[in-house]
Amino acid sequence: MSKKLSKRQFRIEVFKGVFQSDFYDESQKIQQLDAMYNEDMSYDEITLSEKDSKAVSSKCQDILDNISDIDKAIESVLDNWTINRIGKVELAILRVAVYEIKYDKIDAAIAINEAVEISKIYGGEKSGSFVNGVLAKMVD
Repeated sequence: MSKKLSKRQFRIEVFKGVFQSDFYDESQKIQQLDAMYNEDMSYDEITLSEKDSKAVSSKCQDILDNISDIDKAIESVLDNWTINRIGKVELAILRVAVYEIKYDKIDAAIAINEAVEISKIYGGEKSGSFVNGVLAKMVD
């Protein structure tokens, strides 16, 4: 039996879907999301209910549908960097946070804090400060 995902775990699942999508071409991204978030999927000791699976998949698809706009927003605050230089983990985390701020209208401080915390789990040693710096410039 699955239990309701916490908001952080939901974000982590969305991050995983967005991260994974970077490894597939456009024609395969949605198909892979559907495969990743099918009914009662279990991995990482988490069982996603059908409702949670659909919600995560839907959020991932919304992010992918707006990826061009999201990436432009990220790139607009990068100093002497391009989006292609950002590590895939950090980029996926940034994409989720920017989506939350721009489209879900989540309070920027909450979205940034969550992005930093997730980057500490999945990113490298400096991921948290990098993610924080990029997102802080975006909301100034």
